[in-house]
Amino acid sequence: HVRFVIIDEIHELAGSKRGTQLAVALERLHVYAGEFQRIGLSATVGNPEDIARFMCGKRPFSIVQVPVAKNLQIDVRYVGDDFKHQTDVLSRMLKREGSTLVFVNTRVTAEALGHALFERGDVEVHHGSLSKEVRIDAEERFKKGEIRTLICTSSMELGIDIGRVDHVVQFGSPREVARLVQRVGRAGHQLNTVSRGTILATGFDDLLESLVIAKKARANELEDVVAEQNAADVLANQVAAIAVEYGEIERGKIVEILSRTSLFGDPGPLLEDVSRQMEEHRLIRLDGSRIITTARARRYLAGNLSMIHDERKVPVFDMVSRRTVGTLDESFVVGWVHTGAVFITKGQLWRVLEIADGRLTVEPARKVTGELPSWEGEQIPVPFSVAREAGGIRRTRKITDYTCDADSTKFAEKFLVEMDKNRSLIPTDRLITLENIDDGVVCNVCAGHKANEALGRVLSVLISARYGTTVGLELDAYRILLRLPFDIRSADVRDLLLSLDPAHMPGIIRLALKRTALFKWKLVQIAKKFGAIDPDADYEKISIHRLLEFFDNTIVQQEAYRELLTGYMDIDTASSIVQLIKEGEISVALGPHSLIGAGGLLSSRDQIPPPTADQAVLSTLRRRLDQDDVLLCCMNCRDWKSKTVVSRIPDHPQCPKCGARLIAALKPYEEDSYTLMKKARKTAEERAVEQRLMKNANIVLSSGKKAVIALSARGVGPENASRILATLADGDGFYREILKAERNFIQTHRYWS
Repeated sequence: HVRFVIIDEIHELAGSKRGTQLAVALERLHVYAGEFQRIGLSATVGNPEDIARFMCGKRPFSIVQVPVAKNLQIDVRYVGDDFKHQTDVLSRMLKREGSTLVFVNTRVTAEALGHALFERGDVEVHHGSLSKEVRIDAEERFKKGEIRTLICTSSMELGIDIGRVDHVVQFGSPREVARLVQRVGRAGHQLNTVSRGTILATGFDDLLESLVIAKKARANELEDVVAEQNAADVLANQVAAIAVEYGEIERGKIVEILSRTSLFGDPGPLLEDVSRQMEEHRLIRLDGSRIITTARARRYLAGNLSMIHDERKVPVFDMVSRRTVGTLDESFVVGWVHTGAVFITKGQLWRVLEIADGRLTVEPARKVTGELPSWEGEQIPVPFSVAREAGGIRRTRKITDYTCDADSTKFAEKFLVEMDKNRSLIPTDRLITLENIDDGVVCNVCAGHKANEALGRVLSVLISARYGTTVGLELDAYRILLRLPFDIRSADVRDLLLSLDPAHMPGIIRLALKRTALFKWKLVQIAKKFGAIDPDADYEKISIHRLLEFFDNTIVQQEAYRELLTGYMDIDTASSIVQLIKEGEISVALGPHSLIGAGGLLSSRDQIPPPTADQAVLSTLRRRLDQDDVLLCCMNCRDWKSKTVVSRIPDHPQCPKCGARLIAALKPYEEDSYTLMKKARKTAEERAVEQRLMKNANIVLSSGKKAVIALSARGVGPENASRILATLADGDGFYREILKAERNFIQTHRYWS
């Protein structure tokens, strides 16, 4: 007998498909238990009525509100854009009495700070990519007071018990008000105690954004949590579960369950479409008005109990450093990655050389054109309300309304004065500026990530259609960078922007999305939840083109569009901005490239500019080859061999037994070949091996250590080594030739007999 259901941290569920699944599950429970009391707990919901309706459906409810803002003390400090200076400031702050949680927005930042502060001995790192054991150990040591500081991502936002926290530091803007309140609330985590937090701002955008978010947090102006409406893949998941639960059930009964939630307006037609799609994938059978379970439905549920996309991670292996540099979601790989494709992850460009054995082999890429899918995986979007108010500060320059900190005020004022001195236009909440750069056009729009995503994609599809060119797109909360051919300039983009009809924008964006990596990635995710692709399907064998054809005009395609248009981007806000341009409330102006136009977006990518990228790749290769094992074997006396590393080899290696310089440089796994050399009678195959070893030794005899370096590279034998040495390249040129040979080997070795 169920009397109460208590949902803690309800905001974490309500805005996602897991929340929709929960809402339906509560109504399925109601069938057995009758009415029960539902209690939702949260400190960070800006729209409690909507969330209460999400939890209770059409039943009456009451709200108990305890304002958290009066117990928050939040400061914002500007700490400059130099990482060393930032860590010095942070290190000084950590000297104060008591324990501190340092929140960051990405795992990369967490690792970088952890590395910089490692010497202190009282700091640990805590994020989702670390193993459970490592995280629990850090939590326990913090709780016991063995360490005084934890550097963490959102992994520590929720109520993990780590004992007393005296102070919270947010490194960089928290991006959202609710996130800041949640994080600072970890300090003094008791009723009527003051929670103290400090935001360390690291740049102009970062500072204004942090000031706005801190002010909104103190005023208890939290973002709304928007529940998913009519999520078709959740419905498919729940229909499969209900069918397994009952064996067979009338459709009308399922409509009753769905109608009691607030998340499916008129469930009948949607249930009809979803059921037909499910029948196609043998998840259910339809018999008149009845839905009947199948054996496949039970197997499907075992792999799809949750609406969290349970994705395999595909390792990304850098051929140059011979190390795994990260992982990508499998859906991203299916939807976009192919041999030769270039993508961005960890702020760096990578080109795919091979997809085999469940991993991607890549090399660092140079500058490229066209759509660059970016795999950030952790990006926290800045809401429209925050970005617009930050734009308002640029316009009014009333920085002292937001902070008393002299350093912050001085920096922001100086930055804007510098813009004036350069005669730059300052983009604000009422002014969009367009700037020409070598790569294309920067559109400065204070609209937040999701609205800029929608506006950027609309502009890119229109430019592509009008000029017949590919358009690269990068963006953040304050700017959109359109990578364009040199003959398309800011005036052309302005004309397109001014001619846009807001009513046509959703249609344009659907067209734009269909060809993108993002849409393909989302389509694969949704197809899995419909049972169309098995959870353990081999992504290397999935044809994305066939999937696109197969799901054209189906409920799977519609759901992919719905999720992207509402969750990933904000087409409504983007349309309203275009409407305000039409009404003259927002102006559009052309200006020279400015400090603001060059900021944020381009620096946050951490992309190494091409010349130094080349340098970095070659020095990584050089370091790796230096550390490679090599087997030196005398081909004169055939009685001496020595295993060593390349860096230790003299310029002209010599046999210590017979004094000859006829030395072959072999890879360690070729040791058996040398053993054969002592045989008096050799087969034809063994004589061929002997010839190869002699050729190897003759190359080392004439070129010394340089030949040994070439021969230790992957896939480089005597023929390739001769070719490399024949170019007479030295220094970087020599290593560039080795890189070329390795790349060629990786791309072609599977075709060798």
